[in-house]
Amino acid sequence: MRPVTAPRYRLVLTASSALTLTFAPGAPAAAENAFPPGQYEIVWQTVMPHLDEMRRISDRETRCLRGTPSELFPVLRQPALRGCDLGASGAGSYSLICASERVASGSATLSAEPATLRGTLTIKMGGKNMTFSQHVTATRRGSCSGRDEAPR
Repeated sequence: MRPVTAPRYRLVLTASSALTLTFAPGAPAAAENAFPPGQYEIVWQTVMPHLDEMRRISDRETRCLRGTPSELFPVLRQPALRGCDLGASGAGSYSLICASERVASGSATLSAEPATLRGTLTIKMGGKNMTFSQHVTATRRGSCSGRDEAPR
């Protein structure tokens, strides 16, 4: 077995430090460019167990998106989920990362077809026995003009 040399040790230390900073709670690594930016028509349905009437309700809007998965799920704009974002955890799968672990936990999947994105976000609210999911279909309608640029 070869002894570890000083430069090699520094490289290992640097890589582990970077991983610690990237995945530390409160410093979410947002998933960037998961799909092409542009204008999308988004149709979503939020489903809560034991509330059958919610299964028939869908909403829709047309928005300009920058290409991050969090933008696809309108529920993430709610005040109760402020400080939460989706971080990549594998090909097409994401973990919900919140500044405070007590807020919520969850995961999302995203699949892309030529002009359509489909995603499902499942959330368990922290400290409560409340789970729900949001199913989204987004169809690309073109590029965004300067005046309807994606919100920041």
